[in-house]
Amino acid sequence: MRILYLRNFASKVNPDSYNLQEIGFGKALIRKGHDCDIVYYVPKEDESVQVVDQADGHTLRILWMKGLKVLSNSIYRRILRKPFLDQYDLIITTEYNQIMSYMLAKICPEKLVLYHGPYSDNNNLLVRRAYDVVCLPKMKRNMKYNFVKSDLAKQFLADKGFANVHTLGVGLDRDNINMRREPNPVLEEKLECLKDKKVLLYIGVLEERRNILFLLQVFNALKSRLEEDIALLIVGDGKPEDTGRYFEFSRNHQLDSHILHLPKVAQQDLWQIYEASDVMVFPTNYDIFGMVLMESMYFRVPVISSVNGGASTLIKDNFNGIIIEQFDEELWAEASGRLLSDEILHKRLQTEAYNTISAVTWDQIADDMLQAIGFE
Repeated sequence: MRILYLRNFASKVNPDSYNLQEIGFGKALIRKGHDCDIVYYVPKEDESVQVVDQADGHTLRILWMKGLKVLSNSIYRRILRKPFLDQYDLIITTEYNQIMSYMLAKICPEKLVLYHGPYSDNNNLLVRRAYDVVCLPKMKRNMKYNFVKSDLAKQFLADKGFANVHTLGVGLDRDNINMRREPNPVLEEKLECLKDKKVLLYIGVLEERRNILFLLQVFNALKSRLEEDIALLIVGDGKPEDTGRYFEFSRNHQLDSHILHLPKVAQQDLWQIYEASDVMVFPTNYDIFGMVLMESMYFRVPVISSVNGGASTLIKDNFNGIIIEQFDEELWAEASGRLLSDEILHKRLQTEAYNTISAVTWDQIADDMLQAIGFE
């Protein structure tokens, strides 16, 4: 069977710096005897085809494809042509509220599968209302198979009126993160300042949605609580207008000497980041799933998280991680301090987090989807 997998967001991705879900899923599909093409958006005339992996004669490719960008939507006109679609037996489209999902639901519903992640309406109010009025009725009629990444997303689609919604979850592609070569000497030198310290870790974009200012407030409160020497390791970057405010807060509260900021780390070097860290703190306001949660749990770094798609699906509070519903800096500082100081609790969460992630694989997710649609 030939499978087409569309990532419909109109932004270019970098497989070297992020554990891309589509690639992990695609690798599982070719291991099961199918050929798979993944469509990723490119904004300019630099379309190309990239072979990513092969297994027993089956191939995983990335089709870097130019698309028309409308807000966050990409419209791939080439895909909508019948000769292109006829190449494939199954098409996986992402997000019900992407224009491509609606167009494909109109022209090839018999071989279309929805794999949806968002659990909240985050687009412009007028745009999403117009989309739901014009497009949602046909989507609900034509989409026979609806899969989601979290239970929060399942409830979201159910509230929209979708039937037969199944939670698949998300897997973790271990190929890059398990590729432990010799330590990157440049990164190793940068991490040297963290030795003999208790280290809180944050990985992700530095932006308002991720609640970075609150993260710094929690760290400031924690620093005044603990007698131990602690540090905050931040991996990620953002827009200058956002990062400028965050760094200003750090300077004003004398946090600079306790924070190590690394704008970018390659996937193959992430193991060094996790091995240098004691607790992952993830106070995001909203996140569809959060691959960094899975990576942290896999590398046995206990997680303290807000309620979001990944945390609600993966974490059982005080069993394999900690979930805090309120954005109260004292609650977060208390939980962080307790986890840094209580070796028994830390070890238990480490073990249960690893056991949880070890049982979550793209192979199982691919099996669940294919079985549900009758393509075992």
